[in-house]
Amino acid sequence: MTGFTLRLTLGIALFAFLASLAIVLPTSAEWAILQKQDPEIRDYMSIAFTDKNTGWAVGVSPLELDNIGFIGYTMDGGQTWSKAKIDINAQLAEVYFLDEQHGWAIGEKGAIAATINGKDWQLQTSKVSNGLKGIYFVNKEVGYAVGESDTIITTTNGGSSWKVLQGGQIGQVGDADANMYNALQFLDESTGWVAGVRVTPTTQGQSALIQKTEDGGKSWVTQETGKEDILEDIFFLNAATGWAVGENGVILHTTDGGKTWKEQISGTEERLRSVRFADDKMGVAVGGDLGVGVILLTQDSGETWEIQEPGDAMVQKFQMNKVFVFKGKNVWITGGNGVILQMK
Repeated sequence: MTGFTLRLTLGIALFAFLASLAIVLPTSAEWAILQKQDPEIRDYMSIAFTDKNTGWAVGVSPLELDNIGFIGYTMDGGQTWSKAKIDINAQLAEVYFLDEQHGWAIGEKGAIAATINGKDWQLQTSKVSNGLKGIYFVNKEVGYAVGESDTIITTTNGGSSWKVLQGGQIGQVGDADANMYNALQFLDESTGWVAGVRVTPTTQGQSALIQKTEDGGKSWVTQETGKEDILEDIFFLNAATGWAVGENGVILHTTDGGKTWKEQISGTEERLRSVRFADDKMGVAVGGDLGVGVILLTQDSGETWEIQEPGDAMVQKFQMNKVFVFKGKNVWITGGNGVILQMK
């Protein structure tokens, strides 16, 4: 082989290697700050959109003494927000919309509010008294919600009535093991996952908890995580591929429906509170705590995660509570004091 041929061959190989890195390595995204702070200093805990303009956020109105639950809506992609006309004497933790008309919001004291036109909200009776943390509807009739003290509830009529599958009472300090559920996702009326933490008082220990059902929540199988961290969120792209995130920056990934979970390196020790993927490559995870916010981006299915900078020192000090992805790369993030970010 001549020197020229060798150099040419090496050059082609190097170019191919660099090109492959360019494809798989995460790059920083640009983030538009739609709102630095809610005018009433509300904390937005969760956000959902049904198109590029129409969205809802729920959370806490700390200046309201009686009705501290907040539901807000936007008609301009999150640039401005208005308060929905409903009184809720409970902090709200999660909002979920099936389509532009059917939405639900949940929170402490078993609170559930629902809308059937996207504008007017009414309270529903959950039959539980403890805090609810996660909600998911398969269709406009069948839905599930989970929360503290082993609580899993379901409805088959859009929430007009709810059935307690397990738990539902405010937990008492004792020696019994307890599951605390923070999030859930279903693929259909039968198959779904819940995530949270299992607390074992007798040993003063805990373990990261993921459980799967294949019979609509009648029975649950615990999946081995190998971690002790509290899991805050879970997201599946399909029946095989999913992620779960939680405290200490933990990110878990499965490609076999949860039979095995493997840890991915997040690059942060802050609590991760939410994770969503736009496709099988690009995903965003967010979190943080008092005084610090965290945004992570991956473009290689989580093999590598990169910390994102929103570009504003004040915004970086608010914890990020929820990331929402709508049809591809339309991504919004909400956080403390009503911060709203959107990926450009």
